[in-house]
Amino acid sequence: MRVRLFFVVVLVAVLLAGFLVPAEADSCPPVYHVVRPGQNLTQISRMYGVSVQAIVQANNLWNPNLIYPGQHLLIPGQCTQPPPPPPGGCTVIHIVKRGEYLKQIAARYHTTVNAIVRANHIQNPNLIYPGQRLKIPVRCQGPAPTPAPTGNWTGQYWPNRYLSGNPKFTRTTDNIDFNWGTQGPGGGIGGTNYSVRWNRTRSFDPGTYRFHILVDDGARVWVDNVLIIDQWKDGAVREFTADRQLSAGNHTLQVDYYQNQGTSRVKFWPELIGGQAPWKAEFFNNTDLSGTPPVVKSYSVIDFDWGTKAPEPGITADYFSARFTGTFNFVGGKYRFTATSDDGIRIYLDDNLILNEWHGTAARTYTVDLDVGSGNHKLKVEYFEEKGAAVCKLKWVQR
Repeated sequence: MRVRLFFVVVLVAVLLAGFLVPAEADSCPPVYHVVRPGQNLTQISRMYGVSVQAIVQANNLWNPNLIYPGQHLLIPGQCTQPPPPPPGGCTVIHIVKRGEYLKQIAARYHTTVNAIVRANHIQNPNLIYPGQRLKIPVRCQGPAPTPAPTGNWTGQYWPNRYLSGNPKFTRTTDNIDFNWGTQGPGGGIGGTNYSVRWNRTRSFDPGTYRFHILVDDGARVWVDNVLIIDQWKDGAVREFTADRQLSAGNHTLQVDYYQNQGTSRVKFWPELIGGQAPWKAEFFNNTDLSGTPPVVKSYSVIDFDWGTKAPEPGITADYFSARFTGTFNFVGGKYRFTATSDDGIRIYLDDNLILNEWHGTAARTYTVDLDVGSGNHKLKVEYFEEKGAAVCKLKWVQR
């Protein structure tokens, strides 16, 4: 009797286990990788943090060296469920460099290895690879700015010191330069206990800028959603500054201000302090960038439509080449690089080739979408012209 009861218990346990396994599988659907041209199992295994042998066994591959573009490979130990959101909901993108490891990256961003592992659903924390895109949970640096039109400042005014609730009114202004004394900005707001938020988008030439704010009482300043000045406290009139390198093109600005008691003063302005053109250009009287360049000079932007004329004195109108190099600061995230060329063009980011159209052609436009880590990055553009019209242009925007 006892033996029979024992077998009944075992049978029930087996049946329950059989029912539980599918439920677990449903909660974590399998991950399949579609093989791209040029990929091999070693590259794919590194992408997912699994071994080549595990992929071979999961797909019953008889020859690990024989895979083909378009093939669907089951990746063992993966789950398509999205990772939990990072604390605070704010992230930046970090592109892994050679020799980096998770503990080092976590220390740089003042977060933890576990937070990065969770945010990226990493199976093996000891296995990351150069070029890998990691979402890094970070502390949110400031409030999301109110969308602002390109052009003048748009100011929102609150009858409290905390930018709280709905603004009492909104008005535009050409500059932030107000000395309201003890009277206040008007519009139903008195001379004490109020706050203002100004937003705008404006175009900058490339260079290093010093941002100034003269304030009584408190102020904060953001450039491209990054807090660069934080003096949110009472005080008599004093000036604060912060330096930032900007690429050519549009950048967003936000200034928050509050007045407590006494007189009111606020003035904000940017100053170009390092305006040297960031692009170094080398021109060659051949199409393969060979030899010593007879012309070397600097440019603010790569935006050339030379037509059938020579690009510089001493350079032929046809059968020439050029190399442009420069270092630029990126906030971090996904960027779109747009290049227009007649004839050939190559673009490198940190010595990695990201666009290769090295051939003769009429003017054509190419785009590349790429994740770029925050900080300074080196760009290199190589170009050649055979005959006829000559065009060479490059720009990038954050997406």
